[in-house]
Amino acid sequence: MTPTRIKWTLFIVPALVIGGFETIRHTLLEQALPMELGNWITALIDAFVIALITRRLFQQYVNTEKELGKERESRAVFEERERLVKVLHDQIAQSIFYSGVQLDGAKKLAEQHGDKTLKVKLDDVHLSLREIDENVRQSIFNLKHNTIEAVNFEDRVRSYLNNTLSARQISWDLQFPDALPLTPWEQVQLFGILQESVTNVIKHANASTILVSLDVQETNPAKWTFRVRDNGIGFDLDAVRERRYGLDIIANRARDIGAEILVESDNTGTSVCVRH
Repeated sequence: MTPTRIKWTLFIVPALVIGGFETIRHTLLEQALPMELGNWITALIDAFVIALITRRLFQQYVNTEKELGKERESRAVFEERERLVKVLHDQIAQSIFYSGVQLDGAKKLAEQHGDKTLKVKLDDVHLSLREIDENVRQSIFNLKHNTIEAVNFEDRVRSYLNNTLSARQISWDLQFPDALPLTPWEQVQLFGILQESVTNVIKHANASTILVSLDVQETNPAKWTFRVRDNGIGFDLDAVRERRYGLDIIANRARDIGAEILVESDNTGTSVCVRH
């Protein structure tokens, strides 16, 4: 029933019901039904009829509020993505470019002074800076083009793994449930965690396989576990305590969605687990 039909029904039906009851009350029940009791019965009938008619209207109102809440949440995610794109482009990318120009100048000076050791070190720094620049530009591209509304989360993850790992001869598997109980903001943070985890695997793990999975509790869909597991050489968590920027980024993203992070690693591989 449309809102317009509900409105007209709300105007007409109670009047007809009350009018019919009052007619019966004053003709057939005038002697049997006391005046005060009849007034109370009339009020109860009126309330019951109105509640019955407006139940559908209130249900539509509740559904509309839910849809508006999802739309506001998606809009907030979109605005955050736009802000991040601006920060990455206007601040970080330009700073990297300026640093590269300065580094080229330092390399020329090293060549002029014949300092080969310094030039080798500067070349290493230049390669690292180029890698950072590529990662930043890829992040900008992902933020601008991989919108949640256009592609669902599973397809985004599948596309990312295929584009990132297939060219590097790293096999991968994806295990997701049919229904994903994830909010848009949770999807953004989990995708960032996936990117950081895969980058670490490519750089350090020497792995041949990566498994990405999402397990959801049947009794409570709000409880889920997101896991990225590789079969690489692993690492010592204590040994990288001073160089754990990637792990800190993952932990911060998990904290932003109210989840906890668990990292386990040994000589059979590494597991990054996010529990909500």
